[in-house]
Amino acid sequence: MALLRLLLLSLLVTVFLPQAGWTQTEGPSQETSEYSDKGPDNEAHDDDVPGLRDASQVVAQLADISALCKGADVYAIDCLAERLEALEKEMHSLGGFGEARRILRDTASQLEQITQDNLDQDQSRARMQTADGSQRSTRPLAAVSPTRQRQALSQAVAVLAEAETQLLRAAETSARRAVQYQQIAAALGSNKVLLRSS
Repeated sequence: MALLRLLLLSLLVTVFLPQAGWTQTEGPSQETSEYSDKGPDNEAHDDDVPGLRDASQVVAQLADISALCKGADVYAIDCLAERLEALEKEMHSLGGFGEARRILRDTASQLEQITQDNLDQDQSRARMQTADGSQRSTRPLAAVSPTRQRQALSQAVAVLAEAETQLLRAAETSARRAVQYQQIAAALGSNKVLLRSS
């Protein structure tokens, strides 16, 4: 029942938050893009911020990825990779979730590799940022070539599905944290909608 509620919450977040927009800006050495999201205020992701305190924060941040990366189009896969990288680092102080961290780290790495394998060499890198500046990407994002986007998105969806399966398997081996692992799996899996809509 809790899993069903989480899935419904993720769906509502995806459906009712406004579309994000990209605007091009030119920097001193290369072109960059600024990402703007008109969504609600979110917590800042800063290296100085202490780690997450409980699994519900992990679930909330996984659900927020869709709101942050929605509308990223050719940047969507790398946007998702960057968000997973940042989240995994924020989990450093969360005891008992080493397997979840490993899965998120591997997933981010695979998504980044998909982007590199299908890279659009002509497209400038982009920095993602909410309209109020409370959240921003920790690195510039790379674009997938529009001609290879469908294939890349299909690969990325498969990577997320595999990560979801691994998290559910991890839930079976940890009775104490089974529910949290199931919730993390569902929240991560909800981002397949983001990729399919790109």
